[in-house]
Amino acid sequence: MKEDKYIRFIHLYCSLFSRGGICKPIAKILYWLNRLIFSCDIPCSVKIGKNLHLPHFGLGVVIHPRTIIGNNVKIYHQVTIGVRNPGYSSKISIGDDVTLGAGCKILGRDEMKIGNNVKVGANSVVLSSVPDNVTIAGIPAKIIEK
Repeated sequence: MKEDKYIRFIHLYCSLFSRGGICKPIAKILYWLNRLIFSCDIPCSVKIGKNLHLPHFGLGVVIHPRTIIGNNVKIYHQVTIGVRNPGYSSKISIGDDVTLGAGCKILGRDEMKIGNNVKVGANSVVLSSVPDNVTIAGIPAKIIEK
């Protein structure tokens, strides 16, 4: 399966889920199939923009159910987009033209936003919102280039 077909598969089950009714159980079956085959946890409720790029078919990627992903986002393997507080009240927004390096962790609290044109270094841990047009890296991640 080529990557573009894989991304369409993810868009399919997310759109089926948002339609509700009889489509919701079908979407959940497709979600679990994706999780089983690719070890990729992208819930049906995630909002995904255009041109999502998942090299290695999103191997090991885990995304919080209330995440909004912008356009032209590249998410490498073993990336986690999650929350630091229990429950689902938190929401994480990933802007347009963002690159999330392999193994990075985005751990939000309440409302967290990763701005547009942001590059997150591999294995970085992001604990707070990030402005537009920066490169961040480290544990915890700090701006290393504007």
